[in-house]
Amino acid sequence: MNLIAYALQARARGFHVFPVEPYEKTPHTLTPGQPYTLRWGEAATYDLGRIIDYWRRWPDSNVGVACKPSSLLVVDCDIPKREYQLAGTQYAGLHDSLGPLVDGTDVFRHVCESLGGSWAEAYDTYRVCTGSLGCHYYYRWPQGIWSAEASQASIVKGLVDIRCNAGEWGGYVLGAGSVTTKGAYVAENAADVRPAPPWLVELCRRREPVKVASPFRQPGRVGSLSGLIATVENAQPGNRNQSLLWAARAACADGAPIDDVLGPLADAYAAVGGDGGHRQAEATIRSAYRLQGRTG
Repeated sequence: MNLIAYALQARARGFHVFPVEPYEKTPHTLTPGQPYTLRWGEAATYDLGRIIDYWRRWPDSNVGVACKPSSLLVVDCDIPKREYQLAGTQYAGLHDSLGPLVDGTDVFRHVCESLGGSWAEAYDTYRVCTGSLGCHYYYRWPQGIWSAEASQASIVKGLVDIRCNAGEWGGYVLGAGSVTTKGAYVAENAADVRPAPPWLVELCRRREPVKVASPFRQPGRVGSLSGLIATVENAQPGNRNQSLLWAARAACADGAPIDDVLGPLADAYAAVGGDGGHRQAEATIRSAYRLQGRTG
């Protein structure tokens, strides 16, 4: 079995890849008998020559996809390992409506909708069915946003896990074409990798203070609605939705009623050509207020 074609397909999507042990999830042992594996974060590459060399030497290697250098956020939804696996979690109530077996995608959909997201949009991205019949949802992590809470965080550990961009290299996943003892990883579609929805980015962002420059122009004081509007109006393309989310959370933290900021911030977002116009802006602002209540 030669997996070089799958490694090259991953590269064609912009992914940085590295070899993983055949039928395993652990990085490849470059020299047989050595008691260590390669430093996968250093080995992960987009360079065509290196990729060809890797799989020419180890053609049976699975395809590791490194999330941070690939600017990826991957949500790993698994099938339940036992009945009532959500018992004792904040999602236990899903068993009342969905029964004793609730899979990771059900939880992911619930989180999406509870935070004001569109499940149809979240679902419409590149997806890979895993060897254990779970699903990897691939998203692009936005530029200019600081590292996620963890490279391997969990919404529900073992059921909905996240591979993201914290730490030195971030986490990694097995790409399409890889095969483990549980089965093959198969691309479910040929869709593009969708930008990560704002609610998901905010859910994954690090909560403690970080010493990095904000990608947004911030107002002199949070309490100034005009300053928050300026934040949205001066946001760069690609950061407008995140800027709107930040501004709405700042307004919420300052005690401003949502009805006072919904119109002005949505108008500012739409005026500068924010994707989705007023409708998307209002959804983002409502999501920001829910998130601020959850994390503030």
